[in-house]
Amino acid sequence: MMAFLTVIGIGLALLIFLNGLNATDKTRTKKKAKSTEEPPILDAKKVLKMPAGETRPRICPVCGTLLGPEDYLFAALEPEPKTDRKRQAHIYGCPYCVENGGVNLKRSRELTQIEP
Repeated sequence: MMAFLTVIGIGLALLIFLNGLNATDKTRTKKKAKSTEEPPILDAKKVLKMPAGETRPRICPVCGTLLGPEDYLFAALEPEPKTDRKRQAHIYGCPYCVENGGVNLKRSRELTQIEP
């Protein structure tokens, strides 16, 4: 009788464990599907003509990809100059365009462009 209860207990524990793994797999696939969506591409000239502030969207200056609040740019500052000129920042682009050598391959004219 004790062996029978042990087998049933192990079976229930295994069933609960496998259901837990199945539930976590469903949440992982949703995150992957969300990350595969391509961000919209904006016309950089039109965005830069907009007044600065919270309403102006953040874009990558290299490829024009719309950046969210958690997105970032790859950049480097020059060392302190010995003359009176300002330090320059070299902007290499966002994670979306750096993977493709600085070129957004998905850019096309059919994408929605915002107007100032």
